Amino acid sequence: MCRTSLNVLAIGEGWPSQEPGGLNTYFQSVCGELSLRHHIEALICGSGSPEEAKVFPVTAVASPESGMLQRHSTFRSSAKNLLSAGDVDVVYTHFAPYALGPALEAKKRNIPLVMSFHGPWAEEMRIGGSGAVLRMKALLADRIERKVYAMADRLIVLSRSFRDLLHKQYGVPLDKIRIVPGAVDIERFRPPADKEVVRRKFGLTDRVVVLTVRRLVERMGLRQLLEAWSEVVQTSPEALLLIGGRGPLKGELETLVSRLGLEKHVTLLDYVSDDLLPLYYQAADLFVVPTQALEGFGLITVEALASGLPVAATPVGGNVEIIQPFRPELLFDGKDAGDIAAGLIQLLKRRDTWPDARSCRSYAESRFTWEQVAGEVGTILTETVREKGGGAA
Repeated sequence: MCRTSLNVLAIGEGWPSQEPGGLNTYFQSVCGELSLRHHIEALICGSGSPEEAKVFPVTAVASPESGMLQRHSTFRSSAKNLLSAGDVDVVYTHFAPYALGPALEAKKRNIPLVMSFHGPWAEEMRIGGSGAVLRMKALLADRIERKVYAMADRLIVLSRSFRDLLHKQYGVPLDKIRIVPGAVDIERFRPPADKEVVRRKFGLTDRVVVLTVRRLVERMGLRQLLEAWSEVVQTSPEALLLIGGRGPLKGELETLVSRLGLEKHVTLLDYVSDDLLPLYYQAADLFVVPTQALEGFGLITVEALASGLPVAATPVGGNVEIIQPFRPELLFDGKDAGDIAAGLIQLLKRRDTWPDARSCRSYAESRFTWEQVAGEVGTILTETVREKGGGAA
């Protein structure tokens, strides 16, 4: 039987309203857009099924408070029940630890498996800390990842840098990998009607505002950014750096701000809520992405651009692939504090050369919409089902 839509079992990590982050935002957004063309049923880990998930059914099958083995078991048993009903055409997964059980059940039934690769889980663990316990956890994580990636019929990555990493580090054949970039909700993130009104809301009328919103972990480059900022304010004392986000480095970053004497030049915003995030983009003059490692794409980068905000970034991973075709001069020469400082000092001296809000917005609209992304993902899902002998046409 031939049909144009698929029955897709989607396996995520969490839900952005419960656990903010790029992976969860991507999962919610791409599945929402896919659900306009296909039947999506999603399983996540969360504190109850999200009330706002009305476009397609989303079930929290495991609690984040439970142990990893219990979560693995719950995801596997939940997927088994749905796959046994015989109505699922393809399993579409996003987080290796939760994908392992559903992948094993899918393979038993010869159901295709497509995995979106959002980053090397084990490698992120290694970068984030040290110690014997962490090394053992990272070793287990690596084994889980390799098993899941080996079972996948297709893997979708966000950038060429992640394609190369998946191939070289995990041995995934290049012909199994497809590149589909991330995207932005262009209705939610847009330039302000009146920038000064938004700036007054935050008391920012007399400052040049540079914004970043990141998880406060080592690989995000926030130490390097603060060290760079201590040089930037020597030539641009009116500049204010806003850092939004939560994470284990919060205390150390607060100490570094104090040690560098940056109390009047840096504000740590803590977590920026979903309703305030678009307004902060609108209020800022420049967005900065100081990533040191494993930047697969960077949803925040295209959110900022869609909001009419220029983005300066280190030349790491997906940063290059987003910014190079648009305005290569917004890429720093390197990723250490000196490179970031030199780049920001030059940019702040030459604000008249920055791309305006209209060109930033136009670039994001032309390349990074969820409609475009879901179209490409849907094609990959359909082709994979067809190759495995399914009925979608």
